[in-house]
Amino acid sequence: VSKASHELRTPLTSIRAYVEMLVDGEANDEVARQEFYRIIQNETDRLGRLIDNMLNISRIEAGIVQIERKNVDFKTLIGRALETLEPQAREKRMSLITKVAEVDLTVEGDEDMLYQVVLNLVSNAVKYTPDGGRVTVAADSDNLTRCVVFSVSDTGLGIPPDSIPKLFDKFYRVENYKRVAKGTGLGLSLCKHIVETLHHGQIGIESKLGMGSKFWVSI
Repeated sequence: VSKASHELRTPLTSIRAYVEMLVDGEANDEVARQEFYRIIQNETDRLGRLIDNMLNISRIEAGIVQIERKNVDFKTLIGRALETLEPQAREKRMSLITKVAEVDLTVEGDEDMLYQVVLNLVSNAVKYTPDGGRVTVAADSDNLTRCVVFSVSDTGLGIPPDSIPKLFDKFYRVENYKRVAKGTGLGLSLCKHIVETLHHGQIGIESKLGMGSKFWVSI
């Protein structure tokens, strides 16, 4: 509760400050007002994501999530995620590369939940990779384990070795990277719950500091 309160206070403080400036008439022209509105909207969206993630994690941990199992094609999930994130990648002059094998990449699971995993991992790669970098999204089937293996590799900052064991903990964020991009510290924890608790799969990371990271999911 203490950690959650701290995370909720940050966007609320920002929203309050900009609303007060608008009420006090400190935005003298339409351009300034639009900028204030944009910031308030972004912080409100962030607050909404944080609350949604907290609720989803708590429901999964409590065992009360009913997942709708059906055949889900990872090719479709990857296509949707890349279409959503392409504008952000273009803004950072990044290359989004796909290496999706021409094989059956269908798994049995909850489409919305699995889409959250794909979107979250690709979004993180785009956020934490410097301008001009490269993000590679790959998917293939492993006949030996009868699994679909999905991965996201980037040419980003990499993860310090001492942070890797804590990376999927609730609210954990690498201290030095907080200034690089805003986040709730709940996305990876939610991904782990969706993959391991709900779909009995595996999720992991391979990373070298300064040389990028590779997140992988096997279902």
